[in-house]
Amino acid sequence: MTIQQQLVNLISQFKESWLLADEQSLTQLFSTDITFKSHHHGCFDGCKSVARTLSADFKSYAASGEFSNTFTANKNDFAAASSYAYIDIYHGQKRFLCGCTLIFHFILENQQWLINHIKFQVNWNKGQQSLIPSWNMLPGIQGWQLVDGCPTIVSELHSPWALIKDYKSTDPKQALIDLYNKYAFAVDNSDINLLIDCYSEDIHGSFPPLSDLSGKENVVGSLKNFRQLAPFWQHFAEIVKVDVNEHKTSARFIIARIIPEKTVDDFNQKIYAAHYQLAARLESDNTWRLCESHYVAGWFNEHNLPNFFI
Repeated sequence: MTIQQQLVNLISQFKESWLLADEQSLTQLFSTDITFKSHHHGCFDGCKSVARTLSADFKSYAASGEFSNTFTANKNDFAAASSYAYIDIYHGQKRFLCGCTLIFHFILENQQWLINHIKFQVNWNKGQQSLIPSWNMLPGIQGWQLVDGCPTIVSELHSPWALIKDYKSTDPKQALIDLYNKYAFAVDNSDINLLIDCYSEDIHGSFPPLSDLSGKENVVGSLKNFRQLAPFWQHFAEIVKVDVNEHKTSARFIIARIIPEKTVDDFNQKIYAAHYQLAARLESDNTWRLCESHYVAGWFNEHNLPNFFI
């Protein structure tokens, strides 16, 4: 199992233990000196304190949730990751739904990776906040506003790309997944320097509701201005198709947009509200960058995926 797979599995175990309010399982995932920081939830130190606090979140009411957009990077005995999460809490006719961002740090102890630090931030919420009384100062459906206080996560300082700058996956498919997650994190967190590194100089495509755009300057500039109007952005998504050329220097892939309010249909099939048709190439610095991008609205399910048109 690769280090990346180990870290992704660890995050998955964290998700399950957290949603199940399993304090004992959480303690097995943490280092003894773990720290937890959140503007909404408080700051806690130590394995027992963090596990006890997080395990209390969903004890009172049924909760479900999923993590997406997970990116991991490692260097020597340190690793970092970012993940998006949407959490759905329900009790009778009451419902609370939110989108979150988490940053994880990991350390290697006795040849086992453990979570050593967590940053947790709610990006938006809708519904009954009374279902999660331990969380405070939550941004509403419009995202961060002046009354919401300082953010916990600053991409330029805290993202995995900021902490481990030269990490690159050697597997082309994983590198493409990492590229989309980098783009989404950059645009959602208004990290323009990170966004710049996602695009080739000749990037072009369709960017609704903006117009067709070409050139890095026009694409980045337009997305930067558009992002300022939409602090609630959070691009939950996953890769559903990929086609890499035989030389492993260019690829096309399809990313499906996940809408937390409606993730499955009446037949329990995964459904998506839109998709990206993306093309990327491996450039001279051994970095994959997007050279063509088209955003296409329209629902589809996991068994009826769109065809490539690029």
